[in-house]
Amino acid sequence: MIAKCRCLLKAAILVVSIAAVLFTAGCGKPSEIETPASGRGGYSVVDATKTRLNFEYKPQRIVSLGLSADEVLLDMVEPERIAALTYLVDDAGISPAADKAVRVKGRVQSGSLESVLAQKPDLVLVPDWTDLNFVELLRGAGINVYVYKTPTTVKEIKQTICELSNVVDERVAGGKIVAGMEKELAFVRAKVGNLDAEDRISVMALSYMGPFGAKGTTFDDICSYANVRNLVGEYDLPVNATFSQETLVRLDPELLLLPSWKYDNEQDPAKLRDEILQNPAYQSVDAIKNNRVVQLHDTYLYSTTHYIVFAIRELAEAAYPDRFK
Repeated sequence: MIAKCRCLLKAAILVVSIAAVLFTAGCGKPSEIETPASGRGGYSVVDATKTRLNFEYKPQRIVSLGLSADEVLLDMVEPERIAALTYLVDDAGISPAADKAVRVKGRVQSGSLESVLAQKPDLVLVPDWTDLNFVELLRGAGINVYVYKTPTTVKEIKQTICELSNVVDERVAGGKIVAGMEKELAFVRAKVGNLDAEDRISVMALSYMGPFGAKGTTFDDICSYANVRNLVGEYDLPVNATFSQETLVRLDPELLLLPSWKYDNEQDPAKLRDEILQNPAYQSVDAIKNNRVVQLHDTYLYSTTHYIVFAIRELAEAAYPDRFK
């Protein structure tokens, strides 16, 4: 009998511990979520433009005008509650949620008032880089428009997921998404988190327009979680800086990342890879000499949602393959 009670006590403690971890890592109810003063029930939220939105019920016809919101919604709410997503969500080269997007029929384009109104939305999610004049047009049509801040770090991504979960009233689902991120980050940390500074691999990422990942960018944050040296960040280049062949040779990365997304008929990742590998000027670069030129999934690498953790894992695996065997 005593042994049975001890087992039950241990089980209860385990359940409470797990719940505590999920609550800590997940999405609690922030101070911005309030019950409307009318007493009708429901809730209200405040967006990035300091605009208050009141909801009597959970929104049932949600329209997204940003790929980041597309990705989060598809893992947060039932597809029946999503009226429309952006056209980019169907491109498997850049959208990690393309396979899930088929469950939602509607598509809209930012800036097209007619296409949004045709969906008869009760909530429109808009990234903060959208023209605010367009936002005001939507609000003038009597639509609840929530403007969310575009995240640039893993920490901000978690905050945005929680923020969106509050808007659509799905905090439990939002908490699960964030907890999933924490689990993946913990796995990577266990593999590469104990590296000495001198053992960290130097990395450079190239796009079709040249190196990217300046200090303070999303890629720079990805590198910190993967425990690699981001040479472009260390060099402290401006975001749109030009980059010469001589600079690439001088910085001499040990690992070179190339794009994998073919976004038009002119930009071909296979062609760019051949040009890099065959360029005589680059033959002395460590990554070229040691055949450490890789293409990660751009669907993850350019994501500003929970899918970013897979970019962190892929980068860590490419940099330190022996630690993931």
